[in-house]
Amino acid sequence: MLLNTLIFILDNMRFRLYRENGAQNSVLIFDAFEQGVKALGHEVVNDNEDIPVIWSVLWSSKMERNKNIYHQARKNNKPVIIIEVGNLKRNITWRVSLNHINSLGEFANFENLDINRPTKLGITLSPEQNIRKPEILIATQHQKSLQWEGMIPMAGWVENKIKEIRKHTDRKIIVRHHPRSPLSFHDRSIITEVPKKIPNSYDDFDIDYNYHCVINHNSGPAVQAAIQGVPVICDQSSLAYPVSDFMSNIEDPRLRNRDTWILNLCHTEWTIDEIRQGLPLSRLLTKV
Repeated sequence: MLLNTLIFILDNMRFRLYRENGAQNSVLIFDAFEQGVKALGHEVVNDNEDIPVIWSVLWSSKMERNKNIYHQARKNNKPVIIIEVGNLKRNITWRVSLNHINSLGEFANFENLDINRPTKLGITLSPEQNIRKPEILIATQHQKSLQWEGMIPMAGWVENKIKEIRKHTDRKIIVRHHPRSPLSFHDRSIITEVPKKIPNSYDDFDIDYNYHCVINHNSGPAVQAAIQGVPVICDQSSLAYPVSDFMSNIEDPRLRNRDTWILNLCHTEWTIDEIRQGLPLSRLLTKV
């Protein structure tokens, strides 16, 4: 009886899409996700949901209202599906995950893998770059994100990282601000790089990853740098951690083998058509 009840629950899940708290570019993705829910035989509701679906874990602007939704659901042991702009092909592929958007979340991306998926998405790994700028880049992230929850203020984190780096190298360090979360430092000697928005894009900013090494806590720059063949040092919560090196090796950093990593990573993001078919949702529901 219990098994039959569980199967019934899984076959008739109720999803609430918190569209009103989404960013401007969320409309079409929410539409596709709703179609995916219905394609799998589930239901979209306005209340009393089994699973809330939110846009991003950046607690800022309209999306700040998702914070209470997320934490209340997790407090009640209720899963949360999060949709977010992707790292692989920004505004073309979209991250769809359970409970978090980095390695603390669930993507169901370690089983039933399509070995040809990187090719299908047009994702190729650049060779490890042997000729790189000599400076170290510290790429910061937004302080209002769930990814930064429980951390010290970003400026303090940066200053601590600089002290840690100085134990191993005297290379020049450049700190890149997050485009929407600028920093100021007591130490005026810290060199900063300010992102510049790419003209005629929705929210793309220029960035050159070809530094000696890119240091990032757990957001997109570590993933992108690793794809482009640049060594990275990041936190265990980062999706780039499987290919990350360690601070003690920063004078001669290396990327770990990326073949399995990129295959797994390509099963964390999905096109609109795939979301419309319910492909990411069908995978995540095996983990609920």
